[in-house]
Formats: sequence, structure tokens, C-alpha cells
Amino acid sequence: MLHLRELCVFLSIWSVAAENLAENFKFRIENVKYRNPGSTRIKRDAFVKRESGIAQNVTLLLNNVLKNYDQHFRPGFKSGKPTKVYIDLFIRTMGPVADLAYTYSFNCYFRQMWTDDRLVFNNSGIGFRQLSLSMAMLDKIWKPDTYFWNGAGSYVHGITTSNRLVRLETDGTILYSSRITVKAKCQMDMSRYPLDKQACRLIIGSYAYSSDEVQYKWRIMGEDNGVKIDYESIADLPQFSLSGFKVYEAANLTRDKEYSALEVRFYFDRHFGYFLMNFYVPCALVVLLCWVAFFTKREATAERIGIGITNVLTIVLISLDSKSDSPKVDSPTALEVYIWICYLTHLICMVEFTVVHYHTKYNTGDPEIQEVERERLRQIIKQIPKNSNSRSYPSMERRNAAKPVSITRSLPNKATRFMSVRHPKKSEQHESIQLMRKISHMETTNTQKEAENNTTNMESFRQENVGWRLYYWMIDHNIKTDPFGVAQNSISRIDKISVVVAPLIFILTIALYYDFYVNRKFTFHFDNDFRNI
Repeated sequence: MLHLRELCVFLSIWSVAAENLAENFKFRIENVKYRNPGSTRIKRDAFVKRESGIAQNVTLLLNNVLKNYDQHFRPGFKSGKPTKVYIDLFIRTMGPVADLAYTYSFNCYFRQMWTDDRLVFNNSGIGFRQLSLSMAMLDKIWKPDTYFWNGAGSYVHGITTSNRLVRLETDGTILYSSRITVKAKCQMDMSRYPLDKQACRLIIGSYAYSSDEVQYKWRIMGEDNGVKIDYESIADLPQFSLSGFKVYEAANLTRDKEYSALEVRFYFDRHFGYFLMNFYVPCALVVLLCWVAFFTKREATAERIGIGITNVLTIVLISLDSKSDSPKVDSPTALEVYIWICYLTHLICMVEFTVVHYHTKYNTGDPEIQEVERERLRQIIKQIPKNSNSRSYPSMERRNAAKPVSITRSLPNKATRFMSVRHPKKSEQHESIQLMRKISHMETTNTQKEAENNTTNMESFRQENVGWRLYYWMIDHNIKTDPFGVAQNSISRIDKISVVVAPLIFILTIALYYDFYVNRKFTFHFDNDFRNI
């Protein structure tokens, strides 16, 4: 029975070939016979007849090939061998990469190639080694049920018509190509956002046929192992740049059975310039502004607290702005960690302000603090040695040599006010000299009554001229400025230390932050990682 069927096919092919040869011979005779100005129309008619004859032959050939063809059975079904399907991708455009939805998409030419022995034909009657078939022919033959395991809304382009083609070769090899937009899920790790790198994979396999029935292979085309990318077209990819891809050989993925699957991974690097100019640099400048308060005098409580509160509110606004575009994840991202570092820096500055103003606040106009200052001055004056009295009344030459008036003028106004220093007049100087002579004369007489009077006058003089004693004590100790710091601007030692320590701690923290989030090697983890390396 099989020999009879093959004989019938052989006779039909020979009959088609004979008709084709007859048509060609007739066409040549007519072309030679009618060589005149009106022969163009005759040639065209002959060409149309020839083309119609070839079309009829192809139609007849396909009908004969599809005769007794069952599209429900895969090639090699009777032999029990798996059908091998070769896949290749040519990616034209890439993106967008949606980190909020954890998806990515690209536009490509998706090609599948397999061999069906039932579609082998002889091209001797038509002269073509490859036939381009319509989509109606595609519906009549078997094709693999290829789909994307991690797909999330892929589609075939249909403008202006369905972007698909089918080509059949003489040995039964079928090329099925379609222009599609692939949208797939991407398992992203956002712990380093926006300093992150992502690896998005595409898994291609069969939906119904197990690995024993259909096996997928990458189609090797020269140097390209199944995937080719048009890098010039994807140079303007927003937010990300494609750093490369890696193709993995076929492996078995278990669902209810083991299915043959292919995998390709695309590696993306996020653009950092947007985040640098809108988040990192503004936060660093706000922290720098917070350090300016260390150089402000500690009496300016309102100014220092105002700077701190303003900076905190600015950081809050920047943080809220970053939340609107960043992905919602459970773990903190790198950007959130950086903003929290700036938060803690401001908190430390505010604590430092509080400590300074609570423990070391002076000269603020507070009556209680001023009374403490006056009491401190009284204690200092009382601690001046008693033997300084003998030096408190030097001769006129020593006073002139010391030039007390010039030293007094060099003192600040506030110090002069607290010390009650006044310039002696000539009459007072004369009286002091007379009093000194009188005291010396009274001490030589050793009279009890005169000694009592002299003691009374000396105590009165000492009480009324405390400023002079302090004045000449300053001359002996070579003090030319305010000895008590009353007129000087008060600077806290804590502020002096914070000016150096706070920037160093912040710079060290940023260095550790950079080493942890940038220099540390990226590792990608996937669920159901079935690759063969």
C-alpha cells in the first residue's frame, strides 16, 4: 500500500514537471516569433501565464505535501525521538525597566526553527529551495507551543498586518519568525537602590510538551549564541544602561513534569547622576550648613536652634520626595540609609547645642548669671596678696615709668566697668604723697594714739582704693587685656572639639557607606535557579 502511494506521488510530480517544461518551451517560441513594437504586451502576458503556472504548481505541491498530514502530532512522534526546536532572538529596543512593578520589556524578532520530515518536497518543478508561506499554511502544520515562563503581558505586533512569517525548505525545515514585545517579570534586589545593579532573566520553554517530547536549543549564528542585540538602538535606555547579557544552555525545569527550557540574563546598571544631583548633594550641603552653627557664639541660642530645625525640615522634604519615586520594599535601601545618616548627624548637632547652652552659657543678660559673675570677681579681688599694698603706692617716677594711663586705655570698656578703674588726678597724687609721709612720720614716733589713728586711715584707704590695688597688680603681672574674660566673646570648648570631630566622623561614615554599597561585589539570587553553568 505504501509503495502504491509513493508511486502516485512520483507520477504527480513528473506530470507537474512536464507541464512546466511545456509552458517554458511555448513561452520561448512565442517570444522569438513576435519581435515587433507590440511584443511588450505579449511578453507580459506570457510572464503572467508563467507565474500563474508556477503558483499553480506550488499550490498543487503544498496540497500534495499536506495530504494525510496531521497537525496534532509532533514531528518524530512515531519514532519516539524528541523534537528539537532552535531559538534565537534579535533585540531591537530595550526598555522600559520598571523597578516599581518589577518588570522589564524589550522588542525583538523571535525566531523558531525545527524540522518536520512530513513536509519534505522536491523543488524540481518550481525551482525554489525555500517557500514563503502564508499564515493560513501555519495553521495547518504543527508548531511548538513556546511561551515565556516569567512573561507578564507579551504580544505580537499587528500593524499594519500580523508581523509573522513562515518559510519552508526542501528538507522540511521550518523557520517561524515573529516580531513581538516581551514583557517579563524581573526579580530585583533593591537593597542597594540607587547604587544597584539588576539581572533580569528570560526563560523560554514549552507549555505542554515535556523534555522527552520537545527539546529547546539555542541557534548558533556565527559569533552569536542565540541572542543578538542592536546596541545603537538601546543607547537611550532611561534610568538603566545594558551592561551585557549571558546565555545559558538548555536545562530541565520541573513543574508537574520536567520541561526543557532556555535562559538568557540581561544585566542593567542604574544611572546615578539623577540621584546624585537631587538627593545626595543637597543632603550633604544641609549637613555642612549645620556645622556652620559651631562657629556661632553660644549666646545666640535662637540662631543655633533655628538653623538646626530648618535643616531637619529640609531633610524631611528631601526624604518625602525620594519616597515618591523609590520602590516600596521591606528592607531599607541605600538612599534611605544615607538620609538617615544625615538625620543622625543633625540630631548629634542638636544635642551638642543643648549641652553647650545648658552647662557653659555666659554673658547672656540673665540677672542670675550676672550676679554669679560679680561674685566671682569679688572672690578674685579678695584673693589678691596682702603684700601688694606696699607696691600699691610707688613713687612718682615708677608711676610715670609704668604709664598706667595707656594700659588702662587698652582695656575693654566692659572690663573697666567691672573693675571700677579711675585715673588719679594731680591733687590726689599730692595727697597720697603727703599721706605717705605722714604715715612714715607717725610710725617713727611709736605713739599709741597716733598708731590707732593711722590704722584707721589705712583701712579706710584700702577699702576705697581696691581698684588701684588691682590696677597695680595687673602691672606687676604684665596683663594688658581683660583678665576675667568679661568683654571677650565666649567660646565653648565643646564647640572647638565639635568643629573637628563632627566632620571627621561624617566623612568616615560616608567612606564606610561607599565601601559597603559600591565596592562590595554584587551577587544575584533567583527562585527556581535551574541554570547549567
